[in-house]
Amino acid sequence: MKIRDAFRHGLSLVNHHRKMIGIIYLVNLCFALIVAAPLFTLFHSRVGSLVGRDELLTGLPYSWWSALQIDARGLENTIRPSLSGGFGPLIDNLELLLTGQFQLYGWFVFSLIVGYLFIAAFFNGGAIALFADERRSFSAGRFFSYAGTYFHHMAALAVTTVALFALLYKVINPAIFSLLDRIVGDSLSQSFAWIVHFIGYLFILTIVFLITLILDYAKVIVISEKKNSSWASIGLAAAFIFRSFGKTVGLNVLLAFLAIALVLGGGLLMSIITPSNLLLLVGSFIVQQLFIAAKIAVRLTFYASETALYQAHAAARTMVKKRKR
Repeated sequence: MKIRDAFRHGLSLVNHHRKMIGIIYLVNLCFALIVAAPLFTLFHSRVGSLVGRDELLTGLPYSWWSALQIDARGLENTIRPSLSGGFGPLIDNLELLLTGQFQLYGWFVFSLIVGYLFIAAFFNGGAIALFADERRSFSAGRFFSYAGTYFHHMAALAVTTVALFALLYKVINPAIFSLLDRIVGDSLSQSFAWIVHFIGYLFILTIVFLITLILDYAKVIVISEKKNSSWASIGLAAAFIFRSFGKTVGLNVLLAFLAIALVLGGGLLMSIITPSNLLLLVGSFIVQQLFIAAKIAVRLTFYASETALYQAHAAARTMVKKRKR
């Protein structure tokens, strides 16, 4: 199967099972409300004493944020001026991806992230199983049944994800940039130092890309092939990727560009809309919710396209074996 065919088939599968987007969105919304309640209480108690409410409609003043950070704990560590801008969250997420400085947000926030990772793992199993069984129409009952059936595999791979990224950011990342600092040494050329560190960040992004790619296909394989071992599927996924390197990497680069285009488009919209009154505030909220739903659809497209590509490869391999007989 060609890359564009896998991509089109993935879009078709997501459209066929589009009700999943609504289900996953509602769960995301419920999770967000759990976090939003203490944040609302925080803003209600802090806004009156530190800054006028009308002033916050145009953004988070640096002076207010500085005063808040003096004794910030838990969710308070996530509040920063960059969140008030359209591209601010994008830049923050990119910084986290490159540096892995999750400890800046505290253990409470890290625990929320890990909890969300396991919620996502539950739904990943249901989504991939439905994509693998594409002959049947969508059913919420089957979706949740598949999610429960494969949860132990998805949870094991989620734990593996956390372990691998901990190794990357705690061991590999510091070692790489320590080496690059020695290479730069006492060089007075700022351009040389910038290029060297840029190469280092590209290397980190490449590792992140490969880890994500291998673990994605491990999820697809453990469900498509009904394997008993999640970790054995990681080896099978790595072997499949490097046997079909051009197609697997090319497909995910295409999907990554789709995700980047979505994020940039969402950031542009949010930078244009300034919630200076109630109507614009409601409009901003609607745009944000549509953006979240679109992100869910794009993530499902990753899994659907990867499943289509892998199953086409498995079918071709089976056909070759039959011919040899």
